[in-house]
Amino acid sequence: MSKRIKEEFGLENEELAVKEYICLNQDFMSATYPLLADEVIARLNLRQGFILDLGTGLGSLAREFAKRLAKAKVFGIDISEEMLTKAKEFAKNENLANIEFILQDAGKLNFPENYFDLVVSYGVLHHLKDLKGMFSQLKRVLKKERYAFLYDLRPDSPKEVIFEIAQKLPSLQSKAFLESVKESLSPDYFDSILKELGFSEYVFSTPHFNRATIVKNKAVLEKSRMLGRRFNEIILEISLKN
Repeated sequence: MSKRIKEEFGLENEELAVKEYICLNQDFMSATYPLLADEVIARLNLRQGFILDLGTGLGSLAREFAKRLAKAKVFGIDISEEMLTKAKEFAKNENLANIEFILQDAGKLNFPENYFDLVVSYGVLHHLKDLKGMFSQLKRVLKKERYAFLYDLRPDSPKEVIFEIAQKLPSLQSKAFLESVKESLSPDYFDSILKELGFSEYVFSTPHFNRATIVKNKAVLEKSRMLGRRFNEIILEISLKN
């Protein structure tokens, strides 16, 4: 993933690419994570357990789950040491003791079978070279009758929405965003992998937030430059049950 991030920003230096990603994350994407965490927790009535964030990056989504679920243990994995260093710094600053960040490949997870109560990811799938391997590992480590919620860009996004978002971003971040859109994968592609691996219960949709989630995050929504129905049109949600 670190190589792909450098390519998307058009930078050779990973440290510089990570700095640009931090700006993109904090200025435009940060409001997404609390809403997703609240929505997933509400849907599953989740109170505790083991949670895995695949390709955690700066740990943005993982940290939101850790903040909300004091009795849970959250793991964030990534193959970028630069990203994980920053993720650990953010978690320490937020006094989160129930979260752990590990240098690990999503296609070679070093966790026991049937270990996690929930698996999540955001904006990662198009970075992975071995999606079949990742989903195979997900199936292995996710407990039976438990869920995964995976989010990424969708290739059939309305062009006017893509253009609208790209126009709001600084040049390097706009380039990275457009590169990500170009690399995004279709639901049909995911469908073929999931069927091959024996998944039978999964749904492709756009993110939906219930009224309670919206009210709870009203201040976040008012400050956000990216959220709203227009932004949701470019996001693919894969919800699956093991």
